[in-house]
Amino acid sequence: MPVVEIVKRKAKRMYPAAVEGRFFKRLGVAWKQTKTWVDRRIGYENRKILSENTPVIYNQIMFITFNHSYSCNPKYICEELIRRNADVEIYWGVTNMNTRGGVPDLPNVHVVKMNSYEYFEAACSSRVIIINSLLGDKFYPFPVKKEQRVFETWHGSLGIKRFDLAHYNTNLSWPEAAKRTGKLTNYCISNSKFEEDVFRETFWPQTKIMRLGHARNDIFFDTYKSRRAQWKKDFFDAHDLKEGTKLALYAPTFRDTHNFEVYDLNAEKVVKALEDRFGGEWKLLLRYHDNDKKNEKTQNKLKSESVIDVTDLPDIQELLSFVDCGITDYSSWIYDFILGRKPGFIYARDVEVYNNERGFYFKLEESPFPVASSNEQMLENIAKFDEDLYQQKVTDFLNEKGCMDDGYASRRIADRLMKLLG
Repeated sequence: MPVVEIVKRKAKRMYPAAVEGRFFKRLGVAWKQTKTWVDRRIGYENRKILSENTPVIYNQIMFITFNHSYSCNPKYICEELIRRNADVEIYWGVTNMNTRGGVPDLPNVHVVKMNSYEYFEAACSSRVIIINSLLGDKFYPFPVKKEQRVFETWHGSLGIKRFDLAHYNTNLSWPEAAKRTGKLTNYCISNSKFEEDVFRETFWPQTKIMRLGHARNDIFFDTYKSRRAQWKKDFFDAHDLKEGTKLALYAPTFRDTHNFEVYDLNAEKVVKALEDRFGGEWKLLLRYHDNDKKNEKTQNKLKSESVIDVTDLPDIQELLSFVDCGITDYSSWIYDFILGRKPGFIYARDVEVYNNERGFYFKLEESPFPVASSNEQMLENIAKFDEDLYQQKVTDFLNEKGCMDDGYASRRIADRLMKLLG
């Protein structure tokens, strides 16, 4: 948004604030915001100078994920590079330096704190920058030189939520950063015709698309069979779970209003329904979206002996690889989860509200998953779950979207990177 428009918008708030007796409080907020904006402008101008004076290292790759940790497509691309002992220097931007953001501690794998001097230095010197959302933090952009290459791997693929400019109403900062990211992206990595259409109508209308599959989805195939077993064992040991216990993951997406009232799934009854329909003893894993983490401690009401909170685990993909059932509302992860062909359900109380707020690429009923808008309907859908019908719907859905994931995406992507790096 132009500076003049921002000033006008803030000026309009001053008279109402004066009427309310909050003039100096409003003035203080405006002054603080102005200083922050000036600081960010100074930062970007100096990052331009840093970029111009920092040579590109031609075997250096930088990974940046939207949750600033070792996760999603970048994680599995990195693992493939490590597996083949590639002659590359790898940098990761993370928030938690104490845990390295989960990044492996290896001689050629380095972690840098997000938005630190070292972070920008690594970004300016990397030949390849691999992201899964925005190019860096939305408030702390950095320039990209002609000899650098940006790969967008995105964190959803067959997901239902719209995120184009016409439907993203949360704030102005994310769309502006997304437009900038689109202009600076050299390649988008896709797993389907559907996703390519989404890229084209959002922020990458002219960007070259490589249909190589999503590395994060390799976990659902035999290429990750032993890793899946180890992740499951580690999880069971960490939570003292009995062997044979079955797990359902409930992971809803966020609302722009951060309304927790819609997350009212009846955990006890859902667990009982799963046990009645599928047999065995079940636990419900609860995982809120990263955007809801700040509010979870005070607003989460989904607590029970049957519930295990896994919100703080950095990589949802590891969970998807071994849980026995998935439940969400509009989150894209379940459209990865179906590659494992395990039961999935939709619990969405606010379909009409969310459709007006964000919008959908297709109707929920067009997905393979039974859809419920109440706890009673959810329990009924579990009880009446038809395995044969579900498997046919999954096959039809994947075929209709043109999904090509097969367990070898990370290898194909690593091959392209090695070719690019020479």
